[in-house]
This record gives sequence, structure tokens and C-alpha cells, in this order.
Amino acid sequence: MRNNKKTNIAFLTIASFVFLCGCNNYFKNDYEDNSPTSGKLKIYYDEGLHLHVKNQVATFESHYPGADLEAISVSESEAVQALYSDSCEAIMISRGLNEQETKAFASKGYSIRPTPAAKSGIAVITNKNTHLKQLSFEQIYDLLTKPFVCIDSVSNETKLFVIFDKNNSSVIHYLLDSVLNGQPFSPNCTILNSTQESINYVAQNKNTVAFIDFAWLSDVDDSISKANTDKIKFIPISKENSREFELPSQSSFKLNTYPFTRTIYVIKKTGDFSLAKGFETFVAGPKGQTIFLKQGLLPAIQQERAIEVKMEPSKTN
Repeated sequence: MRNNKKTNIAFLTIASFVFLCGCNNYFKNDYEDNSPTSGKLKIYYDEGLHLHVKNQVATFESHYPGADLEAISVSESEAVQALYSDSCEAIMISRGLNEQETKAFASKGYSIRPTPAAKSGIAVITNKNTHLKQLSFEQIYDLLTKPFVCIDSVSNETKLFVIFDKNNSSVIHYLLDSVLNGQPFSPNCTILNSTQESINYVAQNKNTVAFIDFAWLSDVDDSISKANTDKIKFIPISKENSREFELPSQSSFKLNTYPFTRTIYVIKKTGDFSLAKGFETFVAGPKGQTIFLKQGLLPAIQQERAIEVKMEPSKTN
């Protein structure tokens, strides 16, 4: 009897193990064993893209209930590092990889091809009561490198204070690399802890100017945009050696007339039959592109409109 009991116990143990493995995928790693529409995926993204990534992820999950996406807000450089160190399989940032980063991924056997998703830009915002109507590229350079004095329409002088969204953000990197060419910021510039904090500060303080990702305020129907409509304003800016001033918008991004336009990319490193590929395809596809359009950014792929014209003779009485 004892032998029979031992045999029965062993049989039940093995059967339970097979059941858990086969039926419930107990030991399955959903981060690795996934498909384009199911499994688990971590997406690291630049904090400036928070509202848009959140909506892309929520819409994707609503279409594919088997997919579980975890979106993690970090700085741009931290997102690239997370992808390189295998902490995630996909990122969304407002630039492609530079030459050094591309070589680093290649050394690990990854051939990275970023997928354009949309166009945004760096916006310049100020308090509604600040007497500032526009800024040239040259004035922005001065604003960032020295104590800048604004002269209003009645010749009053006002010193402007500069606010940045977050330490090590993509906005800061862009301004240092593409505007200042490596020159340091003026002591007149202050870095806060987030884009939301920067918006709140400008809304409450006159004579401050903040540089933020336009994506935070591009959706006029979003609660953040609505809450600040009467508190802040966008400043039109010009390209270098130009007197044409533009606001950030889908139109100025498309015509390339806005000086601080940037492209948002989805960057993955897994194969074509993966959840990372599924998300990338969704964002670059019709549904994802429509989400960007409705939220005030310029989709990377313009949807064609088919117009049918019927040439029929008019009816006369």
C-alpha cells in the first residue's frame, strides 16, 4: 500500500507540473515569449512625450487585450541606455540614434532602424501677462547665454528668467547642441523637476520663459491645456537670420518653418514577430497616426484622401 501511495503522489506531482506548464504557461516569460499582439512589453520614453505615449499605449491595449504594455517615463539618454542594456525592447524619443550610439548597438549585434512616428517641436511659453510678443533666433541665443532684458512697446525694460523642464532632458540637449553649439547656459536659467512643474511655474509667475516639448500642450482638448489657456501663451520664434516668426503647429512642422521642429521615433531591437514590432507597426499605422493628428502633432505618414468625382450631366427642367 505504501508503494501505491508513493506512486500516486509522484503521479499527481508530475501531472500538476505538466498542467501548470502546458495549460497555464506557468513558467512562460511573457516579456520574451510574445507575439505582435500579446505578451508583455516595457517601453521607455522621453518625459516630454508623456501624454502621447500614454494614449498610444491605452489604445493599443484596448485593441489587443492580450497585450500588457508598461510605459516608463525617463530622460532621453536614459531611454537609449535602457534599450542598450536590455532593460526594455522599445523606446520612444524625439531623435534618432547618433553615430556613437549606433556603433554601440552594432557591437552587440543589433542593427537599429528607427521608425518615424510624428513631428513635434520645442515650444517657448510665457505668462499671459509678460510683455513679450516674439523672439528671433538671435534673441533666444542671448536669452539662454546672458541676462536678457526685454523692452516692451512703451520702452519698459523687463528681465526675463528662463525655466527648463527637467535635468538632462531632450529639450536641454537640443538647445545646447543645436542652438548654443556647446556654449553654457546663463546663471539666469533654472532647471525644474518636470514639464508639468515648468508649466505651473510659468502660469503663476510673470516675466518667466519656459522651454518645453510642444507635445505637452498640443492637444487643446486635454485637461492640462484647458487649465492653462488663460494663464500662458506660446511665443512665436524665427529661424536664424529670418524675420518670419512662427508658432509651433502641425502646419509649421509640415512646412518646416518652425525652427525647433523634431521628429519622434519608435526604436526597437527585437525581431519582426514580437510585441515591440506590433506596437511599432501600430504607432506608425493608420490608427496610431490618427491619434497623433487628433492630439495636435503632425503624423509622420500623411493619410491619403480618395475623392471620387462623378461627371453626370445636370438635369434641366
